Amino acid sequence: MLTRRGALALAAAFGVAPSACSRAPGIRRDVVAAGQPAALLIWAVARERLAGWPLKPDPACLAGLPAEGSALPDLGGLSGRGRQASREAILALKPALILDYGDTEPEDVAREARAEADLNVPWTLIDGRLTSIPEAFRQAGQLLEASDRGEKLAEEAEKVLTHWRHSPEGQSFYYASGADGLKTGFRGALATEVLEGAGWTNVAVGDANTGIVTLDQITEWDPEVLVTLNETFARAALHSDVWRRRPNGRMRPILLLPDRPFGWIDRPPSVNRLLGCAWMAAPHGGSVALAMLSRRLYGLAADEIARPRWLT
Repeated sequence: MLTRRGALALAAAFGVAPSACSRAPGIRRDVVAAGQPAALLIWAVARERLAGWPLKPDPACLAGLPAEGSALPDLGGLSGRGRQASREAILALKPALILDYGDTEPEDVAREARAEADLNVPWTLIDGRLTSIPEAFRQAGQLLEASDRGEKLAEEAEKVLTHWRHSPEGQSFYYASGADGLKTGFRGALATEVLEGAGWTNVAVGDANTGIVTLDQITEWDPEVLVTLNETFARAALHSDVWRRRPNGRMRPILLLPDRPFGWIDRPPSVNRLLGCAWMAAPHGGSVALAMLSRRLYGLAADEIARPRWLT
């Protein structure tokens, strides 16, 4: 256990207010998320165990979470891109577990084994596939001593995914990521799994999961719909013939999906994607079910959560 002085010093190192280190009875901040997908999984199942954010969400995201989300320090990540956590800082936390959530290819498993040996801290990698979210909830529940919570979330996820698999037939789409819209997820990518799994056709074809494309390529692919999480791009593209006019003269609509507190189709690729699946399964349904799902995942939901918007 860290002493009070040690906790304050650690808080200062992370730029956290000393009050953030005080813990209510029963709160154990002893699980480190290797990356942001794992942080969201831990947050949904047992947020009282989460030691900090691999990447602290911006204020607009944090506004959609309970206050404890703002109090957690920004630790940096142990896997993936972005700022890497300090080995010394992680060890100073004396974590009981490091949890990773994502790809489970042999190289990922090998990397986990090396990291576990280096830190001498138990490290578990959970399969991050969208269709495996129910099992991820159950596994996390067992690891975090929150089996009941994990099981309830798993049952909810199973219902969402069952309806999602029977979504109404969709259109062909191009997923525009970022402010300029030229980064995308190619067909079969994790970034577009929510849309493709609901029966929509991704026009972008490439060798990698994600990549940069050109406007000429998008024109040639001729998607029926532009899909984005970025409102800046959506507003700019709305008034751009280059983006919206199809070869047949018709104008493409833009589907703007919510990205607060986290994206509905990726950013990060974690349990937040269940909201996208729920909406794809019932795009004309009411907002009550989505608000309830948001509350179960995040612990706080406004009376009216953001809804997808069609811009034409």
